[in-house]
Parts: sequence; C-alpha cells; structure tokens
Amino acid sequence: MKYTGDLARRMYRYFSEYSEPVGVPSFGKFARSIGITLDELTAFRKKQKFERAWRECIEIRRDYLIDMALTKRFDSSFAKFLLSLELENDSADGELAVSLEVVE
Repeated sequence: MKYTGDLARRMYRYFSEYSEPVGVPSFGKFARSIGITLDELTAFRKKQKFERAWRECIEIRRDYLIDMALTKRFDSSFAKFLLSLELENDSADGELAVSLEVVE
C-alpha cells in the first residue's frame, strides 16, 4: 500500500472512535482493518504528519486503558501492566521524560 494523505486521519479516527465491546484499540488491528501489515503501517512513521497521529493514538489508547480500569470494565492490574509496557517502549530510545509538580 502506498501512503496517502488521509491515512493519518483514518488512524486517528479509528482510535478515537473505537467502541468494540471487547479489546483495546491497537495499531495491529488498524493495519488489518485497512488490509496491510503492522510492519507496513509502522514504515509510514517516517512521514511527519503520520508520526504526529501515531503519538496521539498512543495517548488515546492510554486514556482508554485508564478509563476502563477506573470504571472497573478492565482489570486494573492488567491495565497497569499494559501501560508499563508502553512506557518501556517509549523510553527504549534512551530518553526519559519526567514531570514534577510541586504542591504547597
């Protein structure tokens, strides 16, 4: 499949409108839904617009997992495990982002 300008928007909509009764939105599921492999989809991350959408989809997925755990629709321990895996993958490039808020 050749990269098209609307692919980033389609992926963003897939993640933001995900409403399956079981499961979590994923890049693999999106790739299969449009008839390509995850490797092919990942290769499009070279495109700046697609990379921005990819990162936003990661945030959407995190919010989804957290919301489902908080409402007890997902097991909180498993949601925590999935989120920790994502954090490990994010810091695999050697960078670590830390936020600190001082409350007095």
